[in-house]
Amino acid sequence: MSEYDSIARLYDPWSRSVVEDVPFYVEEARESGGPVVELGVGTGRIAVPIASHGIRVIGVDSSAGMLEVCAERAALAGVEVDLRLGDLREPPVDERVPLVICPFRSFLHLRTDEDRRRALRSVRQLLAPAFGARREREIHDAARVARAG
Repeated sequence: MSEYDSIARLYDPWSRSVVEDVPFYVEEARESGGPVVELGVGTGRIAVPIASHGIRVIGVDSSAGMLEVCAERAALAGVEVDLRLGDLREPPVDERVPLVICPFRSFLHLRTDEDRRRALRSVRQLLAPAFGARREREIHDAARVARAG
């Protein structure tokens, strides 16, 4: 049982106004062509809109309660999201994908630097080589610009 199971039904009413990032993630998913892995999928705030655009989404969360709400949300929207109970540090995903996302503070729920490093190593393993290399280059370029700024 996850500590987030108890708030699963409260999460959507609480986060209803948080929508400004949805178009960004949908566009990234469309550009990648999918499938997309969403770590910390929660109730599907991002996954369901992506799936609504015909892109396959694999959603990973440590909370069965959140996954249950996500499944209901996907069913109401008439889309499928491949939901998997698991840990962000070792997501239960065997395939390589062009895009892995972890929206809205999910990464911050990892409590230690080692947990965060494990999650990032897992992301690197999940990313398909061509798209992952492009993303790494973009992150490196953004860091270089920030240092020069």
